[in-house]
Amino acid sequence: MPEQYTEPELLRARTRDRGAFLFLAPALIFLLVFLLYPVLWIAMVSTTRYDPVTATARGLTLAHYRDVLASPAAWRSILNTAYFSVVYIPLTLFTAGVIAWLLVRQVRAGSLLRAVFCSPCVIPTVAAALIWRAAYAPFTGSIDRLLQTFGFEHGSGWPGWLGEPYLAMPCIALMCVWRDTGFFAIILLSALTRVPGESYELARIDGATKRQQFTNVTLPMCSGTLELCLIMLLINVQSVFQEIYVMTEDGGPANWTLNVSFLVYRKAYLDRDWSQAAALSMVLFAVTAVVILIQNRILDRRLDWS
Repeated sequence: MPEQYTEPELLRARTRDRGAFLFLAPALIFLLVFLLYPVLWIAMVSTTRYDPVTATARGLTLAHYRDVLASPAAWRSILNTAYFSVVYIPLTLFTAGVIAWLLVRQVRAGSLLRAVFCSPCVIPTVAAALIWRAAYAPFTGSIDRLLQTFGFEHGSGWPGWLGEPYLAMPCIALMCVWRDTGFFAIILLSALTRVPGESYELARIDGATKRQQFTNVTLPMCSGTLELCLIMLLINVQSVFQEIYVMTEDGGPANWTLNVSFLVYRKAYLDRDWSQAAALSMVLFAVTAVVILIQNRILDRRLDWS
């Protein structure tokens, strides 16, 4: 027999439901206005001929996606973005993990170390990019001066760290690692502090080595936090624009730092081709979603095997 509710109980339940909805309403409105609507608008612009001057869209076409996939600049930007990811994501995650491990072991001056490691996070992106641009300056920058102190000197034709094609993108990635490491170290630290000490004690009693404790205890219990960090790092990769604009101005040298976000800016605000910029943004959105799904599947499978 189904459970019967009295009229006052039903009234109280409906009141609780309305109250819960009212608490959720601001967040839902925020997501609709600032997330769902922009995505739908970009999808509409990418499939039409949009005129930014008159704010009108005409026709229905997928030619913009075809042009993006056939564009050498688009493929160069995708490869540069992947190049940046290969340098930025592992290095940030590794350094953040090392810092979190040091802090969780309650090293001396832990509070001071937290402040030191997290201080770059509060520096505005433009200011941080200007600091590192000055540090990378040829001959007069702090990095070249430090190398000169140890006897390493560049020739007269040295274009600088940001002027060398194969070094420009890693230099920008290094600046982003310096800025973001402290933030992710605090996130990983919160996950490490939630691992029960009894789990390590039981593993040691069973004869587990340090490596086995890490793979069989630490990683499974921090898997959710690791997935969150990887997703946030991927989002950071796709949003790198100010750093490139300030440090190279045009995605140089020879488009070696031209990533997808910077190419979208070029298409939208320099070429005034909003439709192709929107198509490129949708391609970036789809690629990012696929990569996140694949990395989560791989991480879950490895943790299951461990």
